[in-house]
Amino acid sequence: MDRISQLPESIVHHILSFCNTPAELIRMSVLSKSWFNLSASFPCLYFNIRYFRTRESFFKYVEYTTSRFCQQNVTATAHRLKLRATLQEPTELDIVNRCLERVLNKGVRELEIDITNSSDVPKYRLPDILLSVSGLESLTIRGCYLPSSFMLDAVHFKSLIQLKLENVPMDDEVIKHLTASCPLLQNFEIRWCHGFKRLCHQNLRKVWIYYNVRVERIDIEAPNLSYLFIEDRDGRGAPRMNVASCRKLTTVSYFGNDFTGFLSQFPFIENLYLATKFIGNSLMLASHSLRTLVLHSNCDLDNIELSTPNLDLFMYSCNPRLLRRPLGDKPGPPVRDLAHLKSCMQCYPHDCIDALWFVKLRLFFDKENGFKVLNLYIRAICSEKLSKLEKLKAIELPPYELEHVELQLDTHEESSAHVAFVDAVLWCCRPRSLTLRSSVPYEEQSDVVKFTFKKLLEQEDQGHTKIQIVSPSSAEAQKHLMDLKSLSMALPCEGKKLSFIKEEVLQEEAGSQR
Repeated sequence: MDRISQLPESIVHHILSFCNTPAELIRMSVLSKSWFNLSASFPCLYFNIRYFRTRESFFKYVEYTTSRFCQQNVTATAHRLKLRATLQEPTELDIVNRCLERVLNKGVRELEIDITNSSDVPKYRLPDILLSVSGLESLTIRGCYLPSSFMLDAVHFKSLIQLKLENVPMDDEVIKHLTASCPLLQNFEIRWCHGFKRLCHQNLRKVWIYYNVRVERIDIEAPNLSYLFIEDRDGRGAPRMNVASCRKLTTVSYFGNDFTGFLSQFPFIENLYLATKFIGNSLMLASHSLRTLVLHSNCDLDNIELSTPNLDLFMYSCNPRLLRRPLGDKPGPPVRDLAHLKSCMQCYPHDCIDALWFVKLRLFFDKENGFKVLNLYIRAICSEKLSKLEKLKAIELPPYELEHVELQLDTHEESSAHVAFVDAVLWCCRPRSLTLRSSVPYEEQSDVVKFTFKKLLEQEDQGHTKIQIVSPSSAEAQKHLMDLKSLSMALPCEGKKLSFIKEEVLQEEAGSQR
């Protein structure tokens, strides 16, 4: 007997769980006769019509697989059932209904139903048996009616933790009845379900709300709610929010246009992700509790007014490819470990920024926001657009003093473009330390390193400051360099990072140098 046939059933099922399509599952199941038999009891059922060439083959596969699974598993329940289908004929609707009832009778932990119907077929209504699946932990419904007996019968979702509804007709009474039947519910996502206005639940932790019609007001009573996401596809502005009972609500994400008065409705907010198309003369945000602000907007920096005295981190982007993910969801851009440094500003500007952008950055610093650290993430540099920097230097704006500046250069332009960029940064800022991060080996851009070294020295009194360079990517754990001669001989081959640290020269040391 071959070794793979001797594997325990649980391990075989775990291996099969990595199959993403029916074709992959079939190819794996023919490895041995025992695997073929075990594939029938595989508790994860995935049906997606887009993986099939014909509609007929898809519905035959759904009926055959569910029938085989239920015959093989007399007592066991399904771990997961995902069904995505488009219904064009009444016979297809019957097949979906029959197969769903078959699996739901056995029980399932995770259920995802995504049904699209043509004009010839009525909108699919979920079977009544769904309401009695007490072991359900995660439920996703898209494009379906709730069971006909939903408001009449008791709902037994006593194990449900996550609920997602999309394009499901409902009203406040439906929401109230549904959430009251889910005592353990923690995560609730509702997309484009017209009629939703109110939500009340004791255990809710996270809520996502998407709408594409005008919503005047949303009431949420959830004392344990910590995260709220709102996306406005209607474009008429943020709704009025009543979240007075949500004292643990500290993280909010909003995608939309007009958000006048929106922030003031969240008295305990600490983290705000805001993605908005700027309309008006200035973008103003005020909050005493806010500690993290992520702003994705086409608004220029000099038009942003912040009254946030306790802000620790401000992330700003006008680049459409960056900062797409909201707080509390999957992470967006990288955030360096800067716990020891307060009031950090991270910028993800448009590709090919020009000299005028640095002027706007400098004017933004003048607004007494209290930032001490600046991180700049650059994906493209156009030296021609920075050529006007010499003219702008005539503007009497002294460089703004910062504790630290970090430059992330994910570009492959010539070193002359990097030199122009560093020149623009150091015209705008006067840092106590500066870090260069680059994917290009530093030995290939020694002129950039030398220019940075000289420029930092020029910002200080001659003879009273020295530059210490720390290179953790060199052969030694740390390499300390003091002058350009030793610097040119010891540049690291790998493009990781170089840090320049300004240090005051002691009186005795300054005297010996003379």
